[in-house]
Amino acid sequence: WNPTKRNLIMKTLNIFTTLLVALLFSAQASAIQISSAGDSWTVDWFVDSSITAGLSQDLSATSSWLVSSYSSTQIILDVTITNTTLLTGGLTNADITSFGFGTDNNAKASLLSAGSTFTKVGAGSGPQQTYPGGYKGIDVCIFFQNCSGGSAPSGLRAGETDSLQLLLTGNFSPITELLYFPAKFQTNQGSYEPGGCVNCGGSAPEPSILALLGIGLALIGFAHQRKNRRA
Repeated sequence: WNPTKRNLIMKTLNIFTTLLVALLFSAQASAIQISSAGDSWTVDWFVDSSITAGLSQDLSATSSWLVSSYSSTQIILDVTITNTTLLTGGLTNADITSFGFGTDNNAKASLLSAGSTFTKVGAGSGPQQTYPGGYKGIDVCIFFQNCSGGSAPSGLRAGETDSLQLLLTGNFSPITELLYFPAKFQTNQGSYEPGGCVNCGGSAPEPSILALLGIGLALIGFAHQRKNRRA
């Protein structure tokens, strides 16, 4: 196999991998900018059991968010969250005990209308958690027992939905950004803290990502074919 051609293929594959990682990261957006009433978005959470030690089943949830009122000092958010986890095998409970978000500019939150499960809100507090940045650093935490978790089962159970209304107060002119959107799953197989994926639609890859993936697979196949010919 010509070393020059081999090096060219390997460089191309490295470039492809870098681009794919960058695009996947951008698809897993973690922030949303809002500037007016009527703005809406979704946030999804997912913990992949195939790459998570000790977890026998995927954890998942989805939520919808609507800005029902917006001013330079107050924002009202309508939030609906559903725990879409399926309990099978050894996973007997998987509750969402808390979720929240950061704000830029900083904001304080109160509940205008509590949910049936999520009845408390406050700033992130307690010990540092495993989610990058931790619940300790977020501005708004919505919870059942406490922000950093709780016993299991003690939250939004698998298959359940809850709705609530939040009032944010702060300086929101001209726009504000909500970011990170971590959630805490408390299960019989441990606790997990995924970040939220904003407007990911179930985290389905974008067409551009699928196209790049196809190109990358073609290059890998070409490299493998050349190697077999050499053998």
